[in-house]
Amino acid sequence: MGRNNHLLGLALLPAAALLLVPKIILISYFSSRWVDTDAASIALYLLQDLLLAALVYVLGVSLLPRCKVAFWLLSVLAGALLLLLLIDMRVRELWLKPLDLTLVAYSLQHASNLTSGAQVFFNQLAGFGFTFRFIVFVLFLAYLATWALVGLASYRALRTPAKPLATSSTLALAAGAALLLGAPFASDARYHLNQNIVTSPLINALRSAGLNNTARQPNLLPFEQPAYPISAINALPRPEPTPPFTNLVFIVMESVRWNSTFAEGADTDARYPTLARLAREGMLSKAYVTVPHSSKGYFSIFTGLHAFPGVEIKEAMPLYQPGVIHELKQQRNMEAVAFSSLFLQFENMDGFLSSIGVSKAYSVADMSPALAQSYSSFGASDEQLFLPSIPYLKAIRQSGKGFIALYFPSAAHYPYDCPGKRVPRNQLDKYEACIETTDALIGQMLEGFDKNGLLDATLFVLVGDHGESFGEHGLFIHNSSMYEEEVTVPLIFWAKGQPLPKPASTTSQQTDIAPTVADFFGVHNASFQVQGISLLRPHGKRAFYMSTFFDQLSSALVEHPYKYIYDFSPDTLVKYNLDQDPQETNPQQVTGDEFTATKNRLLSYDAYQKAFFEEERQHPQ
Repeated sequence: MGRNNHLLGLALLPAAALLLVPKIILISYFSSRWVDTDAASIALYLLQDLLLAALVYVLGVSLLPRCKVAFWLLSVLAGALLLLLLIDMRVRELWLKPLDLTLVAYSLQHASNLTSGAQVFFNQLAGFGFTFRFIVFVLFLAYLATWALVGLASYRALRTPAKPLATSSTLALAAGAALLLGAPFASDARYHLNQNIVTSPLINALRSAGLNNTARQPNLLPFEQPAYPISAINALPRPEPTPPFTNLVFIVMESVRWNSTFAEGADTDARYPTLARLAREGMLSKAYVTVPHSSKGYFSIFTGLHAFPGVEIKEAMPLYQPGVIHELKQQRNMEAVAFSSLFLQFENMDGFLSSIGVSKAYSVADMSPALAQSYSSFGASDEQLFLPSIPYLKAIRQSGKGFIALYFPSAAHYPYDCPGKRVPRNQLDKYEACIETTDALIGQMLEGFDKNGLLDATLFVLVGDHGESFGEHGLFIHNSSMYEEEVTVPLIFWAKGQPLPKPASTTSQQTDIAPTVADFFGVHNASFQVQGISLLRPHGKRAFYMSTFFDQLSSALVEHPYKYIYDFSPDTLVKYNLDQDPQETNPQQVTGDEFTATKNRLLSYDAYQKAFFEEERQHPQ
């Protein structure tokens, strides 16, 4: 073999090895959070990436000494693969989920509504203390340098009448074949960290064809929290009479989490005086979400049902969704209206509101077109949301009906551009400054309601739609983790001058809101179904189920004081004692019978919810 061919083989090594860098960054990023980094684990994580690198190397040593055009084709292919792997790396960091067609389709469908997240995607740290855009820039320079060397070496090899790199090609081909045979038999790693977006389809095809196809569907017991008729709450005693209400107001606080508002050390009285007063005078509980995503939260809040455990927005598809709002309109002569700073087109929000009985929905631009200022791609500012809605509610009351008002403020949603009481030091400070803004605006709203006589006989429900991560467990934003910062939100029931019953438990779930509202208004003989409970009535020990937005990534079960988090891909289960470890820093591995029983309960939950959303809900005649 000629000297020039040896140079080509050496030049191809770093060029092909660049394809390993995104996974190495990802391993480093995850190493202090969720994954083991012993030699065997790292070998598992890199196995499919090594397979891809070996393939590129084999193509290089086979084709470059023979064909000049091959260099340009292979270099472009390698560059495209590297960029794809980098994007996949960043998606995994933020959402703990490999890039796939479902996620791409979702992103394209909602591209105009998701652009606010671009700054997080590009500018947050993505590995080794660098931002994603810096990593892309450095690897682009490395790509140019390595492939320039390959180009020079291939040019010299083309001028040398010698055989292709037979030895190197044979060795690389043998290594690739060994990796290909080994990959289907390798166990899956936590969060699919071993998968390579390019080679995984081939590995999965081999498994499906019978190679290491050992997956078995466990025999699952029925899910323990099926939907049941709301009338069943009559079987439980209600210890205290409730005040008579004629009006109802929901305020769904975008991205407002429990950890920043009422958790220990939150400084609630100083930072959020309105929320602190309402909680003190009314009913406060820490509420678990069912899925940490806005549209999923709306569904659970207004229907009392668990959301669909996956990326599809099946909650917004029915034309008619039975629930408490329909019943209040029929039984209590009420009219429902919504006011939103968020764009009503996002994930068919206006269609969902119509299906649950909200006849009219107004955006900030509808109420104050001259004053509405866009804050982000997700919606407008909240300053013109609350007070301009008062004339609409007065008109409903003057018509002789009670009103059901739904408010959707957007201030606490990224990009957190709000004036605060403190000088912000980081993104968390900016986010909490936006909760301060929401708190102040709700205070102004209550004053305006009081001046217009709208507070009397009005029940207020304030709740967060989901929490938010700020690096507590290495994650930012929401959708993909089962930790407390993402899955717990404040829930407050309040009425002016009306003492409300104090529930025995201070922990609840968003699914409890609809049955509790029905109980407050005496809607006991309706046929619609719920999966939550009325907080006005005594219940025994409860279990709270929840799932990530991305299908079969993680799910969780809370049975006080323990919280179990199941990760589907590595088939692992950990638990935390929330009394002793509220920050969830000390996971305890669950094994044996406890593992089997808890896992099967969570799988039953996942299976039940998916089957439930396949059923058709008929509009009553």
